[in-house]
Amino acid sequence: MSHNIGTDAEPILVFVRFTGGMLDAIVRATDAATFETAARWAELKYEITETVTDPETDETSEEGTGEWVVSPGVHIDIIGPVQVGETWDTRYHANIRIADPALSKVDEYGVLKWEKWAAAWTLGGEPDEQVNKNEVAKVLQGVSLIDPDTIASPSRRWL
Repeated sequence: MSHNIGTDAEPILVFVRFTGGMLDAIVRATDAATFETAARWAELKYEITETVTDPETDETSEEGTGEWVVSPGVHIDIIGPVQVGETWDTRYHANIRIADPALSKVDEYGVLKWEKWAAAWTLGGEPDEQVNKNEVAKVLQGVSLIDPDTIASPSRRWL
């Protein structure tokens, strides 16, 4: 069942599964580059920075190195193409598992960051018109967030 980030009286269901202190999401992108862009937006990845000192003023600042890595507490299992019945879906599939410290990260207003991206995808995304079998998914930024309860036979599961 989708996870409720609202209240019992006013539920807000998002297409993720939350069990045992971990959040699981299943996504599908048009390609690896599209997934990478969305992962950066959702802060599943971050850019490594280095301290740079201005030789004239001796002031220091942080500058990006161009190298992006998975955020602490985020685990990304790249599936790649999946077989659906007799055919192959060659799009870029991935499973995402989020634990602490990423699970507890909040924005400047105290809102959990994972709730923001899950709500953006589920509530603001467009219905995915290219689903497999009985899937229900929403597309945002070229990436589908798939309702885990609508996948009849997952390609892989977290242990």
